[in-house]
Amino acid sequence: MRRLASVLAASVLVLTGCALPRHYPEVTFHANGKTIQVEPAVYCDLGGENCAERAQPAKLRVPAGKVVQISVDGQLADGLWEAVFLYRDAAGKEQTTGTGLLGKGENFTYTLSLPNKTDQLLGIEVHEAAAAVLETGQPLLRGYWAVEITA
Repeated sequence: MRRLASVLAASVLVLTGCALPRHYPEVTFHANGKTIQVEPAVYCDLGGENCAERAQPAKLRVPAGKVVQISVDGQLADGLWEAVFLYRDAAGKEQTTGTGLLGKGENFTYTLSLPNKTDQLLGIEVHEAAAAVLETGQPLLRGYWAVEITA
């Protein structure tokens, strides 16, 4: 999961600050007959400031070739969110890809399916964009939910 976090550090979304807000939305992950609800690993205020670590990454068993259904609560779906995932392809090379920005009241769910049945998912992060933006126009990260995958 450290590799996923280091890859995601270069993401267009950025974390800042260091104190907890009051409401913590959850993200639900469903795979291989198991459902888990995950609290944010880091969560910030609407401006993308006053952030604090909340939870360690959750763990979910996902054998190669299986899909993961991701469901976000209304707060995330009304704003902007994305899912970013790390996987190992058939050649053994680690790949990172994602959904792009979703939300605006239209996307409450996403079904994550890797390109090939032999690809093994390694980790997933769901990012929520803050109301603030960088000088480049890219949104700051308000929070993220992390799941470590076991085969």
